[in-house]
Amino acid sequence: MNSREDYSLGLIRKVINRNNLSSKEAETLFSDIFLNDKKGYFFTSLITALHTKGETADELFGFCNSTKKLGEKITPNIPIQNITDLSGTGGSLIKTINISTAASFIVSSAGYSVAKQAGYAVTSPTGSGDIFQAFGINTFALNPSIISNTLEKVGICPIFLSAISPKLKNRSLIAKKVFVENDLRIPSLFHLAAFAYSPTPLKKRIYGCFSERYLDTLAELFQKLGNEKTYIIHGVGGIPEVSVIGKTIVIEQNNNKMIRKEYSPEDFGMPSYPVDSIRTGGKEQNIIEFLRIIHNLEKGAKKDMIIANAALSLQVMGKVNNPLDGARLALEILQEGLAANKLKSLITSLGDLDLYHNWLLKAGISK
Repeated sequence: MNSREDYSLGLIRKVINRNNLSSKEAETLFSDIFLNDKKGYFFTSLITALHTKGETADELFGFCNSTKKLGEKITPNIPIQNITDLSGTGGSLIKTINISTAASFIVSSAGYSVAKQAGYAVTSPTGSGDIFQAFGINTFALNPSIISNTLEKVGICPIFLSAISPKLKNRSLIAKKVFVENDLRIPSLFHLAAFAYSPTPLKKRIYGCFSERYLDTLAELFQKLGNEKTYIIHGVGGIPEVSVIGKTIVIEQNNNKMIRKEYSPEDFGMPSYPVDSIRTGGKEQNIIEFLRIIHNLEKGAKKDMIIANAALSLQVMGKVNNPLDGARLALEILQEGLAANKLKSLITSLGDLDLYHNWLLKAGISK
């Protein structure tokens, strides 16, 4: 064992003994693992020990700084106040359709550029990347220049940072080996913070979390990352989204201030729905419902949940002052066909219109 491995193993032992890492120690350790841990043993040991101890904001910050150091940068010619992302931890205890992906097209249609970090399905039928892939948009084929140009011209683009960053290739491989191939279904620092750092400069965003336990920690992380305003969201019942089946807890990180808020579906002008009304119907059904909602052909819980998540994003960006006005604007965007047009524009730029039209036929949408 060489000195580098000795140092990394010493830091892992430190965590196993329930001692916290500094942000610099976490950055160094994760950088070493992402570059050199080909089998994933160090990675698995570390994320398990961290989650058992309890991840700190400094450790999450170190993870993000490692990602920042090793990852490619995306610098579109767009004012930083107009760029946002709608993503989060994943890991919902209730499997739903792709809420944040659909909401992203509404937010983009309101005049913002959405740098949508898009992962692939691990524990649910479709990740955001799977939705884009259904329409011929291959996130692995994009590069920083294409992403920047698409953000500038279309106003939305998927990003899978590991796919465009040679130094993060091994990170993606060991994560796939641990979580997918070996089916290690444990929440971890990797899930908490994988999309917290954005390779595109932004100051305002929403970020969903699967557990209320981590809201304050994530708020502190976004403060350390230099965000101006972030809404960290947890829907009671284990949903990393705004909920329409119960209350939603939000920690608003406003520069150095942290404010706790709670919202009910009524705050968005919506009824409270039963749990079964938001459950996924599987991969093909997810894509069909995504299209039908984007084309304003559906009513009910799933559409309202997408509207509610778009509403809070519009509020964080300063477009509206409250959730009710945000929901009204999101609904208007759907009704006017702006979100559907935005989707078609993205597919025209990056995807396959034939695939898109085939899915429209499956969804019963004539275009």
